[in-house]
Amino acid sequence: MKKSSLVLLSLVLAGAASAEDLLKPEEHPVVGCGISFATPIQAPAQNATIDGFRWNIIYGENFGTHGCDIGFVGANRADASGFQLDIVAGWDDFDFKGCQIAGVGNAVLGGATGFQLAGAVNYTRGAFTGFQLAPVNYAGSLYGMQVAALNVNKVVSKGFQIGAYNADLNEYSGWSFGAVNYADRIEGLQLGALNIIATAGRGVQIGVINSAVVFSGIQIGVLNLIGNAEIPILPIMNAQF
Repeated sequence: MKKSSLVLLSLVLAGAASAEDLLKPEEHPVVGCGISFATPIQAPAQNATIDGFRWNIIYGENFGTHGCDIGFVGANRADASGFQLDIVAGWDDFDFKGCQIAGVGNAVLGGATGFQLAGAVNYTRGAFTGFQLAPVNYAGSLYGMQVAALNVNKVVSKGFQIGAYNADLNEYSGWSFGAVNYADRIEGLQLGALNIIATAGRGVQIGVINSAVVFSGIQIGVLNLIGNAEIPILPIMNAQF
């Protein structure tokens, strides 16, 4: 019994020591340039921050890169800034400021400010301020412009959208031009074949079919539906103020 208790105590103490080591601040030396064949075959090591130029032959990963970051696939585990050009994808675990261009996709798990251009997807989990251009754009919240086949914004956003399908899943202020425009709540303009306001809106809807549960403004289209209007359904034009 005593032996098993001692073993258990030693394991607990070892675990505590390991956790303490993880909480210690890791050193991240700053170097001017770096090159990576495929992490961990690279110089400097992954924990370094590049302040200048990084070349990722296949895959490069560092704590952060500030400057010019080019290659096949590049990843940063902290904030990054500058110019990222990747044949396949660029990935940033935290915030990014600058210009991202990728053949397939750009992903920022924090917030981003600047310009994103991708052959398939631009993804910013947090707030995006600037211009996104790709077949698919996603922003946690948008403050700027999106051009894509599919534009999606998760929370409060302000800006200008051009797309086949624009989806604003929370509150949106601005203009949306698309075949289908969907907003939970909007203040501004929707111009498309099908315009939908799921909760409440204020402004103008112009389309073939316009639909709003609660609306203050003008609808122009073949069929216009306003849930809170005295006459909920009208052809050509409907209005509620």
